[in-house]
Amino acid sequence: MPANPTTSRTRRLLSLAAVIAILITICVSASLLTTRWVMHERASHSDETLGHNWLHDKLGLTTQEEQAIAAFEGDYRAERDALMQAFNLRITDLRERLVEQDDYSPEIDAAIHRIHEVHGKLQELSIRHYYDMMRVLPADKQAMLRELAVKALSQPE
Repeated sequence: MPANPTTSRTRRLLSLAAVIAILITICVSASLLTTRWVMHERASHSDETLGHNWLHDKLGLTTQEEQAIAAFEGDYRAERDALMQAFNLRITDLRERLVEQDDYSPEIDAAIHRIHEVHGKLQELSIRHYYDMMRVLPADKQAMLRELAVKALSQPE
């Protein structure tokens, strides 16, 4: 007995509707993930820039002091950006391992230590930048920077 043309057409329409629904779901998911990633990147950059500008305002830097700091600021930012990228990649690696593995393992332990390695380099870079700034600031602003640094280190994140 031949298939009912109405039933066959209905099945094709339902199949097409299902495929369209799946495509829409994929597109929306990709869009949401991309938006979330972009907003996170912008927020991270914006927070760092705002903090940096806040510090310069708090110290009341003169044009001459700003220029002296600008001489090494670009290198600091480039190195910091590279380390932050490495840090984020290592966080992603650990996140993936946590999803894939049900138990604490040597791979998890190694991923944690790789994060600590980059975190230590970031801390070292920040302290070197602190001393670079101290070398170009007058005594009164050195005291202010020292006070701000000690206060920041006294507050856990």
